[in-house]
Amino acid sequence: MAAHVPLSSEIGKLALLALKGKLTNGDPDALPSWNESLHFCEWEGVTCSRHHMRVSALQLQNQDLGGTLSPSLGNLTFLVELNLTDLNLYGDIPREVVRLKRLQILSLMQNNIIGEIPREVGRLKRLQVLELKKNNFHGEIPMELANCSSLKKIDLSSNNLTGEVLRK
Repeated sequence: MAAHVPLSSEIGKLALLALKGKLTNGDPDALPSWNESLHFCEWEGVTCSRHHMRVSALQLQNQDLGGTLSPSLGNLTFLVELNLTDLNLYGDIPREVVRLKRLQILSLMQNNIIGEIPREVGRLKRLQVLELKKNNFHGEIPMELANCSSLKKIDLSSNNLTGEVLRK
């Protein structure tokens, strides 16, 4: 008889595996601990909440990876911290980030992320730290960031952005 695996845990594992595929450009040797032999809460850079065993932090900074952010990131709905600094990421921030209602720290510094900062980031009411410096963002700084009433630190420097962050 197969062990009962809560659906939420399975969704988290599948989201992380989809993310691995995008973050590593499909390199099978990257993130070697991210495999079926370990519970995903034991994978490198993954922290889970003790009570729910859901992914609460993803910290993979300063690694030689390179790739894009998977929309499956939005399925990690217990995520409080996302630190993917200096991973050689490219592409854009998926709009599914809006589903990360518990997110407090979003750090994607020193990558090659392009496009505009999604206006949906303004819906992350618990966001305290937003670090997007040294990327290739362009366009207007979303005025919706003013809705992030918990925001204590924001760094958007070294991008091609216009406008300013307004406080409500």
